[in-house]
Amino acid sequence: MSQNVNNLDTVENQLNIDKNSGPINLYKKTRFARRFEKLNEEVINDSRYDGIIESLEYYLTELDGLDMPTKLKDGGFSENEIISASRSKANYWKKLEKNKYYESAQWIDNQLFAKIKMNFNVYIKPAINNNKSKDEIIALVTEKVVIPVVELINIEGENDEVLNYDMEDIFGMIYYLTGKCHINWRNYDSI
Repeated sequence: MSQNVNNLDTVENQLNIDKNSGPINLYKKTRFARRFEKLNEEVINDSRYDGIIESLEYYLTELDGLDMPTKLKDGGFSENEIISASRSKANYWKKLEKNKYYESAQWIDNQLFAKIKMNFNVYIKPAINNNKSKDEIIALVTEKVVIPVVELINIEGENDEVLNYDMEDIFGMIYYLTGKCHINWRNYDSI
């Protein structure tokens, strides 16, 4: 016995679909996707958050006394590269300040900081400890830290209308974490 199913009618006329004005998603939204949506709503409704979420506070706290330019210089960066990194950091910091009154923006930044730091420690720190060149390190940072984070926000934040982070912003986050001493560009334990 064979069963022949023909469903050649338009989507609007199919039995299980009513009028549809947007995409049909057949998967559960992730926490990230829901946070990006919530952020859009918070901004539209001007729902501000008075304070800093505890988990983000960690990344906003400076851990030791070395500043970002010193750490980058110790990592082999030229003066021009340090100036460029300082601009990236400042541009990201402006976005952080602009959006810090939205709880979802804080949550998203916290999650991105955690991913950046984890990927840096897993993929970049060993290369630094093995005395790879600065150019090899930057290429590895781009491949193993920046691109995965950009892919994550492009997928999870496909409807993001607030943060709109790009690769330059992710480098800015890396340099921000460097300035707060969460990321090192040299193995200071071997000095």
